[in-house]
Amino acid sequence: MTVESSIAPSPALEQESSHSLLRGETDAEAEAGPEEAGIIEENDVEQLLPNTNIVTHCIYKNDPNRLVRCFEDDQDPFKDEVLELLNERDDAGKSPLDLAACLGRNQITMELLKRGADVNSVTKKGYSCLHHAALWGRMPVVKMLIEHGADIQQRNAHGERAREAAVRYNQEECIDFLDWAEAKSILQEAIRHTLETVTDVDKAVAGRMTKEEKTITLNMCKEKQEWLDNTLDATTEDFIAQRIAFNDVVGPVVQKLMEPVPEKGSAQPPKSKKKGK
Repeated sequence: MTVESSIAPSPALEQESSHSLLRGETDAEAEAGPEEAGIIEENDVEQLLPNTNIVTHCIYKNDPNRLVRCFEDDQDPFKDEVLELLNERDDAGKSPLDLAACLGRNQITMELLKRGADVNSVTKKGYSCLHHAALWGRMPVVKMLIEHGADIQQRNAHGERAREAAVRYNQEECIDFLDWAEAKSILQEAIRHTLETVTDVDKAVAGRMTKEEKTITLNMCKEKQEWLDNTLDATTEDFIAQRIAFNDVVGPVVQKLMEPVPEKGSAQPPKSKKKGK
């Protein structure tokens, strides 16, 4: 299967330069520290790695402190432009978050997210930073991205979500976590959708729901939301079981409210007049 400018990670590639690999100078993506490449000071002018800007330079160098200075030091030469570079893609099509995800740059990933990098930006082939983190098995980055709203349902040109990308590269830990995150999000969305349906119901269909049904439904939403907020050690199976129990109670009520409203005058056919004998 063709993968966006990459092949599966391999130990051999880990020995190569991360800069050259991730810039597409080989046919694979890989992580390797660019220890041999440093910031060269000539006449006090800061030199960046070839074909980088200050943001991607800091990512390849794994230098979060330098990145922070760009934002917080008013005298920093890159302060005026760094914000515009947060979502700028390189010649290989990767955003700073994509690169940080591939390389497992935990601190820099957090800094990029904190400063406003778009967690759901995708390449022309539909790869998000979550895809990259998952297929490389970067669990801390995967967790950070999801906590900051990464779309776990985003599909690439091959129809893969981040989970399927992780499956293709046998990243079992990421697969398990993405299953967990999806089960949690489905329960959360069910609660949100039910609350919205019951509280914002149109007057035309409000009569389909009794006062008791509304009370039971709202109480169930409150109960499950509190469970979500307070159960920090919930498993994937726990989320699924809670969702099934939730749907068993609220499902019939929501179904009644979601049925289309009959058009006026179409509820019953007109009665025909009986002709006298």
